[in-house]
Amino acid sequence: MSDTPQKTPSVNSRSLLLPYALGLIIAMTIVHVVIAVTGGRVTVLAGALTAVVALGIVVWLRRNRKQLRRVRFGVVIAHTLAYVTVTTSFTLHLVIRVIALGSGGDASGAIGATLLGGSWFGATLVMSALWGLGLLIHLIGTVLGRGWED
Repeated sequence: MSDTPQKTPSVNSRSLLLPYALGLIIAMTIVHVVIAVTGGRVTVLAGALTAVVALGIVVWLRRNRKQLRRVRFGVVIAHTLAYVTVTTSFTLHLVIRVIALGSGGDASGAIGATLLGGSWFGATLVMSALWGLGLLIHLIGTVLGRGWED
């Protein structure tokens, strides 16, 4: 046996988190292309595809948990990347839809129905509010832990 301490391989946050972020962007782009070509509504198909993305996030987090824990704020950064990518993609898609509706003359009723009465309400406002609350709690806990999560 050797008396020299074992070195643990270093973790590069860029090589760990950048492919994750790019994968999320690609996955959510696919979800929104499907939404656009199937009538522009958030349907069961869109929900199922988003659930597949969520499952992919969980699998990635489990596979990379040890490496993430060796990066200061690593787990919460991964959580934040997921939150920002998913919620921003839905909100951006909705903004584009509302602008397109608004350019068609007297469309205030259609805009109101899309924003508040349609399938977009849950996919934008409700999802971002509830997930945002969970992210806020995670961020506060991580700050209290000085960036390290065990």
